[in-house]
Amino acid sequence: MIRYLIKNNAKLMGRSWVNVLLFTICPVIVSAVLISAFSDLMENYKERGEMHCGYSIEAGSIWESAEEALKISGEQAEITFTRFDTEEPEEMISKNELSGFVKFESGGYKIYRVSEKPTQGAALEYFMSVFCDEMTYAGMGSVENIKLHIEHPSFLKAVDSTDYYGIVFVLYYAWCAIICASGILTSEKKYGIRRRYTVSALNDLQLYLGRFVPLAIVVFFGTAIAALLNSICFGANWGNLLYAGVLFLVMTAASSALGLMFQSITDNMIITVILTFSLVWIAGFFGGSFETYMFSSHPEYMKLLSPIYHCNRAMVEQAASGRTDYFPSAILYCAGIIVVCSLISVAADTIRRRGRA
Repeated sequence: MIRYLIKNNAKLMGRSWVNVLLFTICPVIVSAVLISAFSDLMENYKERGEMHCGYSIEAGSIWESAEEALKISGEQAEITFTRFDTEEPEEMISKNELSGFVKFESGGYKIYRVSEKPTQGAALEYFMSVFCDEMTYAGMGSVENIKLHIEHPSFLKAVDSTDYYGIVFVLYYAWCAIICASGILTSEKKYGIRRRYTVSALNDLQLYLGRFVPLAIVVFFGTAIAALLNSICFGANWGNLLYAGVLFLVMTAASSALGLMFQSITDNMIITVILTFSLVWIAGFFGGSFETYMFSSHPEYMKLLSPIYHCNRAMVEQAASGRTDYFPSAILYCAGIIVVCSLISVAADTIRRRGRA
């Protein structure tokens, strides 16, 4: 009977035009917009090389006490800082072929970027953001307490906006899997179908699998179609298809389990959608779905807490370079979500079922 339930639910989910629109068309549309909007930035992403930056400090400003910390931290990030106080930043950049210039003033700092070196300019902005965060945390001028966490993905080859946003937004939409099951779950509650299940031979785990398995299958194929459309329409590269397929399968199962957990706890589809979308948006914000993780200045621990970050890095890096250190963590993170969320869902359904008995 469980096979009939899985088959029937899969058919009902697959026939919904909302599912087709959300998981196959919407990722393609959003990817197209972002690929176009960020093409200038991403197509210039490459190894930044050696950086020599200039700086000036306004006399009497608080930055004077942080000068030594700036140079030491710059060495950690492979950036050489040289002080120039006599001429304007534009002149110093032109004369000394600098990668950028930072002008420290009493009210803050201003970065002068070189238009011919967009990657180095972005790297300088990222460094200064992290440096100021660490200085604020450690106390201005406390050099011994400063430990910058700056990433150097040396093996990552060029990644343009097509490959990046053509990948990450397909993954992002896959985490909204619960929408596929919204029609079935709403109908079960509205027409009292769940009460009929109580007299069947199916236990709570089998009833959960009757929703979880078809949901994961439908979302997997929906996102796979979106990935294929991005490849055909924009030329997005997915790298090793076996790696990509395994990650897609485990990730869509994790997103399905997450949404079903919220539904089992709340027993309300509207609240479930709100909770799921809020959590996915936050995870995507820190995970690189909106701002590329290469240029993001979010704290490292916040990134690592996001399952989307692990999935994005694993998929993008293996597509660009053929290898990644994040594939195991992405699989383990998603597998943990599947196990924990499934146990909570079954427990919540069991408690509710006994309460109605």
